[in-house]
Amino acid sequence: MRRGRRRKPNAIRDRTGKSRGEPESIAPDVLAMRARDLVRDNVSPVHAKDALAGFTLGRLLLRHRADRSDPGSITQQQYDAGDDWSRILRAHARVMGYSLSRPSPSFVMVGTGLSCASDPEQDEVLRIRRKYSDCYVALIEAGALFRGQEKVTGVEVAMICWDVCINNRPISTLSAADYGNLRAGLNALAKVLR
Repeated sequence: MRRGRRRKPNAIRDRTGKSRGEPESIAPDVLAMRARDLVRDNVSPVHAKDALAGFTLGRLLLRHRADRSDPGSITQQQYDAGDDWSRILRAHARVMGYSLSRPSPSFVMVGTGLSCASDPEQDEVLRIRRKYSDCYVALIEAGALFRGQEKVTGVEVAMICWDVCINNRPISTLSAADYGNLRAGLNALAKVLR
């Protein structure tokens, strides 16, 4: 007679038979809410399980894949630039010691505590700071362009890129000018990050 607990039938196993955990799945109620939100954002609900459907930048790319002429979409190159830029921003925040999120007042009162992570090497800090600076300059310069009769400032371009890539601003709040500024900023970032 065999003792112990039963083997989990759905567990992912390595070649030796050792369990490596349950397969990742998304709860049905979460999928239903995501599908509803996708329809609201003019994205097909069949993408509910797609990781890109979980955030604004990804949804804008899904729109482009469905209809390349959609003015409220971004290309793969623009998506890659925004994704790379968000990684640079997170790395910059980590090495410079600030937070990209807004902590609750109680968390601020308690403090962040000591970090167990080792300090990054000086050359890594300089590399991250240089990339951050290059991207910031590119965004500000992208705003110096004239589009139509209206002059767009670099701050507007940088802020909409920040809102979409970092703050995950809802698509429903984006205007036609926001889409133009976002694409201009992502194009400028793509040139710098090549």
